[in-house]
Amino acid sequence: MGRTELDPQMIAVMEKRRTLAPAQDDLQNVPLATIRKYYNQERAWWNEIKPSMNHIKEFTVAGPVRDIRIRIYHPCSEGNRPTLVYLHGGGWVVGNLDTHDRVMRLLADFAGTSVVGIDYALSPEHKFPVAINETLAVIHWLETDGADQGLDIERLALGGDSAGANMAVAVTQLCHQQKAGAIKFLLLYYGAYGLTDSASWQKYGTAEYEFTREEKKFYLDSYLGEEKDRADSRFNVLSGELHCLPQAFIGAAECDPLRDDSIALHNAMRKIGRPADLKTYPGVLHSFIHYSRMLEKATEALQDGANALKTALG
Repeated sequence: MGRTELDPQMIAVMEKRRTLAPAQDDLQNVPLATIRKYYNQERAWWNEIKPSMNHIKEFTVAGPVRDIRIRIYHPCSEGNRPTLVYLHGGGWVVGNLDTHDRVMRLLADFAGTSVVGIDYALSPEHKFPVAINETLAVIHWLETDGADQGLDIERLALGGDSAGANMAVAVTQLCHQQKAGAIKFLLLYYGAYGLTDSASWQKYGTAEYEFTREEKKFYLDSYLGEEKDRADSRFNVLSGELHCLPQAFIGAAECDPLRDDSIALHNAMRKIGRPADLKTYPGVLHSFIHYSRMLEKATEALQDGANALKTALG
């Protein structure tokens, strides 16, 4: 048990990360500004090298409580292309367009698809469901103005990693209520979908695997306001309307407490006849898609997701 299960490249990533920012073991007692500072500092190195895009443009979109920053990546100069709206991970507390810049560029490059990143409101300043409502506001803006930006909204996918994957499923369910079939594809990496405990949490929810139960509590307490929010289908998406979900690619990390959430979502979708493909990447940790500068399985996972997106949307 332990590090012997991990891919040697994953172990090298862990060692590199320790040189980029100090460890923060007790998040409850660390100032929020410090948590974000070190997260951004550590992520900066992984984002230094990235594919160039034909065109990148930033906008602000009017939202329910503030203006929302978005970034549109066009990998090539051709006309309207399928559109992936991407929601970054970070436990709803950390992360932004820059911390996930390389991930979004690689997805755009591999899939030949335009990508729209959303700098949604973070918690605890803006608790559930503000970030979800902001995402809905951006999708509404895309429906009215997206074509002017070279985006094909008739071929619209929604994706994300970790907290962003959770939100992607929630937003897709809500979009279906407003316009059935609006979201044509889901691209999901190691999301939290609603399990309160699981075998993977029991095995991998330790500091050895860089994701503890204490960290889980910190992120959930920051994001959710009331106890009833934990049962809300906009958070506990496994309890929501899974029959309305489109085709999905679900990527999971083997050595991740959230691995069984991905398995549960895949099984639930397949049980009701919804098309879903699950791939679990062996020997890697939660958040592994960030580390493609050193970790081949990160590149593999992004390529797999991009290929599935390209096959589904053309």
